[in-house]
Amino acid sequence: MVTALVVVMAMVTGGCGDHAGNGVSDPVVDLSQLDVGPYDPEPHPLPAPKNAAEAALYEGIRLGNVLPLASDIDPKFKYSGIQSGLVLGAGPDVKNDFVGALWADDQFSEDAPGYIGGYTTYGTDSPHTLGNQLVNAVMIFGNEQQATTAAAAFSARAFSDSHAGIYGTPTDAYGNQLPDTANEELPIAKYPGAHAHWKSGWQQVHSWYPTGKFVVYTGYRGQADLKLGHANRTVLTQFVSDSLDHVVPALQKFTPTPPDQLMSVPVDPEKMLERMMRPPRGDSDDAKLQPVVYNAHTQLNFESDQEVARARFDRDGIDLIADYMTVLYRTRDSAAALEVRDELGGPHRHNRAAAPPKGLPPALCREDLTAGRMANRFYCAVKYGRYATMSWSNQLTDAQQRISAQYEILVKTK
Repeated sequence: MVTALVVVMAMVTGGCGDHAGNGVSDPVVDLSQLDVGPYDPEPHPLPAPKNAAEAALYEGIRLGNVLPLASDIDPKFKYSGIQSGLVLGAGPDVKNDFVGALWADDQFSEDAPGYIGGYTTYGTDSPHTLGNQLVNAVMIFGNEQQATTAAAAFSARAFSDSHAGIYGTPTDAYGNQLPDTANEELPIAKYPGAHAHWKSGWQQVHSWYPTGKFVVYTGYRGQADLKLGHANRTVLTQFVSDSLDHVVPALQKFTPTPPDQLMSVPVDPEKMLERMMRPPRGDSDDAKLQPVVYNAHTQLNFESDQEVARARFDRDGIDLIADYMTVLYRTRDSAAALEVRDELGGPHRHNRAAAPPKGLPPALCREDLTAGRMANRFYCAVKYGRYATMSWSNQLTDAQQRISAQYEILVKTK
């Protein structure tokens, strides 16, 4: 039950101070009238990781905040849309993370003692399946020797892999499997410490480069060239060299946390995760999710078209994005947050307006007319101060309750 004091405080603070920036004030909302359903409308601080796996995840995100995008390396790799798996797990292996689509080491634990975590960037030059793909995955180790040893071990195991291993079984334009060829070492002149190889005639390359406490894995797969039977080792060498030209200097901006201090590093210094709604108690699938926060640069890894997303982030001054049971954007000011709310919750192509939540008139809801029976059909959005947020569900009432609880948390978080 919301106390009278909380209701009064919400009515007093709504529309003043930081929440009235740029002449856009927030309307007065009586929090006691909101229907939050089974959701907890209270903010919950996240001072530190709960366990080693969570500590490794947040270390990976901190690393991702400094790494170049694939489109920074070559602007044509501007498409992504990957929704998960870019933060590398804490072990025992990374084959179930996104990087496993190009490289999977079944003996990862044996080859990588001292591995802590990492991050992957990915891009393709086409929104369709035949796009050429560029992946750079950076793995953090406890010391430089462990990184150096692991890079050599990764490469040696992959080099001896079978035809159906790391290179898969690509086919030509007619569906015929490409003839197998032996793995060949591929020297990278500018980076002699890189362990790189390819299969002659296949437009793919895999490279592992140790630098400090890191191993940089670079993978390139020329999907269209594979179908057409084109192969150019000079092009492959250049992709590895260009990737390292961007990734290695970026790593100078990141200082790995000593392994014995990972559990004590603050995970939410900007209070973005504190502002996020929590799953209801019980066995809901939402309880399996992990709250994360990215800067705007890192969030571009998850956007289907990075150019469009970058322009939107720059326009509204979006600098942080948190994702859990809702998505939360921190914008330049209240006016920018209002613009983001309108984009998130307003009707547009293949969507129509839906009823807003009871007692929350500043919220907007819409229905996606293209959604399947089991997909999320309903989306609701609201803003408070410089924050804009969106909920989703396959039931309108649930989406309304989620956004109501999220709004109340925004009001209460100081």
